[in-house]
Amino acid sequence: MKGLGQLALGIFVMSYAWTNMQMAFSFIILSKLIVALISASLFMIAIMNFASGSSFYITSGAYYVITLVNGFRDYAKYPISIFKGFLRFVFTFIIPIGFMAYYPSLEFLTNKEPTLLTYLTPVYGILFFYLSYKFWMRGAYKYSGTGS
Repeated sequence: MKGLGQLALGIFVMSYAWTNMQMAFSFIILSKLIVALISASLFMIAIMNFASGSSFYITSGAYYVITLVNGFRDYAKYPISIFKGFLRFVFTFIIPIGFMAYYPSLEFLTNKEPTLLTYLTPVYGILFFYLSYKFWMRGAYKYSGTGS
């Protein structure tokens, strides 16, 4: 039920903001929005897969990896443009939280031509999800259990 409430709130807030910003709306924009939301979901799932999959390799302290990743997830609330140099690189390519909201939102919120990273968001989403799946499956395959 929590997810449905968050979905309803998200739709309401986006509709309200879209109306107040007097943004144009079309089938193409709706299609881009749906692709952006699916891509963001793939990134979120992939990040959690990597964090959870690390427990196959780290026997003590895997909880800390998941806690650390959840902390990084909070940084997705902020625009990547506030980070400089190394952190911008990390949040774009290593832990790609910039693709969950920032790069896709450039398509809708700026008058400038979107960057290449905006267009690559779905490709990176699928790739990152695939890599996290392989990471998880490799760990699951090598997992030997607790022995009880």
